[in-house]
Amino acid sequence: MIVVDFIGLVFTLCLVGLRYPHYALVAMFIHETGRILMAVFLHQKIDLVVAAGAFGKTVVGETAGSVVMACIALGGPLANYIISVVAGGIEYEKTTNLLNPAARLKCPVSVINLRLAVISFFLSLIQFI
Repeated sequence: MIVVDFIGLVFTLCLVGLRYPHYALVAMFIHETGRILMAVFLHQKIDLVVAAGAFGKTVVGETAGSVVMACIALGGPLANYIISVVAGGIEYEKTTNLLNPAARLKCPVSVINLRLAVISFFLSLIQFI
C-alpha cells in the first residue's frame, strides 16, 4: 500500500528547494523509487510505502534483519546522491547556495538532489536508531 503524506512533501519542499519546486518533486520521486528498488533488490516483501519526501518510510516484512532495514532506509538517499553526482555542477556553486533553499542555482538538479540526500540520510538514521 502507498500512502502520500502531503504535509511531509510540502515541508520537504520548503527544506530542499523553494525556488525550484518541480526539481524537488522529481527528487522526491527518485528518493522513493530508490527505496522501493532497494527493497526489491533485497527480495523483501513491501508492506507499506509512506511517500513524504525526506520524512518517508518503507515498511517491509517481519523477517527482515537490521542490516536489510538499514539498506532499505538508505536506498533513497543513495539514489539521490547518485543522481547528484551524475548531473554534476556542485563544484560550480557557492557553499552558501548549497545550504540556502531559496538561492538561485547554476545546476539545480544536482544541488537539490544533494540537499535531499543529506536531509534524508540524517532523518533515516534517526528513524532507524
